[in-house]
Amino acid sequence: MEEKILGEVFDIKDGKIFVKIKLLSACSSCSHSQECAIFSKDQNKIVESENISGEKVEKGDIVELMIERKKILLLSFVFYIVPTILIFIFSLVGYSLKKGEGMVAIFAFIGFLISILTIFIFNKNKKEEFNHKIVRVLK
Repeated sequence: MEEKILGEVFDIKDGKIFVKIKLLSACSSCSHSQECAIFSKDQNKIVESENISGEKVEKGDIVELMIERKKILLLSFVFYIVPTILIFIFSLVGYSLKKGEGMVAIFAFIGFLISILTIFIFNKNKKEEFNHKIVRVLK
């Protein structure tokens, strides 16, 4: 299944296409959408996109973008579930040492740091794979 959204070509530099998109419908019902770092205050975001439509794209064009839902779910898992699991596991390790709550907090923080490192490495290695794809130019 694919998530399709409309956007406007904001800029084209060095063969890279940057598209301005509005807040995703999946995010609009979220109570944290106003504070979320993913979107700016005006509910727009510039995303790098790949043109797989074969059509010529120019600045100002309205385009249809898509990203697979399974990729959205994978990103959600990596960014939310993995850190939670790592913090929990490291907290248990700290607790098992029976050195007090301070040790639990230290190990939980270590789990947090490892989760941030995991996200950073994942983002660096998989960034291109998770770009939105331009599937149609609407002009």
